[in-house]
Amino acid sequence: MLRPDKSVQKVLLSTTSRLVGEYVHEDLLVTHAWPNFSVPKHGLRYQQSPISRSAYIFAFDTPSDSELLEKTPVIQYSYYADIICSYLSLLYGKRFDNHGLTEESGFFHLPSLSQFNELCDPNLPQNTHKPRIDLSVPLNLEEISRLNPLFFGSIDDRFLNTFRAACKFYSKALQVYENDAEIAYLNLITAGEVLSNYFHYSREELILDDMKSLILEFNRLQPDSNKLIEAVTRRLLHIKRRFTKTIASLLDEDFFLRTESEQYGSLSHKDIQKVISAAYDLRSKYVHSGIPFGSWIRSHDFNNEIQIGRPLVEDKDFGKILAMAPTFIGLERIIRYCLLQFAKQNGAYIEP
Repeated sequence: MLRPDKSVQKVLLSTTSRLVGEYVHEDLLVTHAWPNFSVPKHGLRYQQSPISRSAYIFAFDTPSDSELLEKTPVIQYSYYADIICSYLSLLYGKRFDNHGLTEESGFFHLPSLSQFNELCDPNLPQNTHKPRIDLSVPLNLEEISRLNPLFFGSIDDRFLNTFRAACKFYSKALQVYENDAEIAYLNLITAGEVLSNYFHYSREELILDDMKSLILEFNRLQPDSNKLIEAVTRRLLHIKRRFTKTIASLLDEDFFLRTESEQYGSLSHKDIQKVISAAYDLRSKYVHSGIPFGSWIRSHDFNNEIQIGRPLVEDKDFGKILAMAPTFIGLERIIRYCLLQFAKQNGAYIEP
């Protein structure tokens, strides 16, 4: 019988980086999809360069269709391919792309290879052929075993839904950054928002000290204003403060001991609250007014994580936000670290 096994699904993935080894489990396999080495130029893709691209097959075993027909008439396994793609992006801190299924439920499929025609910046941390500096994971497929609790463990549904959604936005940010830096930045902010909504904070925890004094003064002048105060503070605390508090709380001292910056412009513990807050302000400014900022959050040749100098723009308030906000590389490093910390806290990531 030469037809594909109905219970085995196979997906083609690729990365602009380079990983060795393979991940083997009874129900899950991630291994190499080799090119035709008789064509010399194909071998060039394994070197760190603008055309770097390595392909892998993600194969997984599933129950037979007959066992699932009563639950759902159509099973879309491409959904799981997107999940594994985002997991790998987060684990290694590298760009991964899902090219689609090659085999599904007994049928062959034609994947898309369009990303293989794209060039990449080989010096960006998400494209290089060396491990990331934070929670460094060797570029070996065997390291996928660190995520075994996500695949085979018993994980809380609320955590899993939050983690998957945040990982998806993180992965999308790495995929689109070189073509659209602004959308990539917004994807990172959204990943942080999704993460922050998992946590519960009291009103007292979220209200800044200067806001507390204003509320007390307002309550003194208007003793019967409790409903108004509650409505106003609920609006003020809805997103930004929750976002800032969550991200800052997941960044420990160890995070600031390293940097992606090659010379200067690294993140520091001293101003991190303001940096995170400015990143959210930058997102809000763009969403509400459409002022472009893509050129300012690119790190160019130095991989700087914060601005070097003060950007010269007509809008002074916008200039202040730009001066404090992290670059894409700085924000990406922050979000990846927070998501991996979040996974460790919930038993979804195994330390070596």
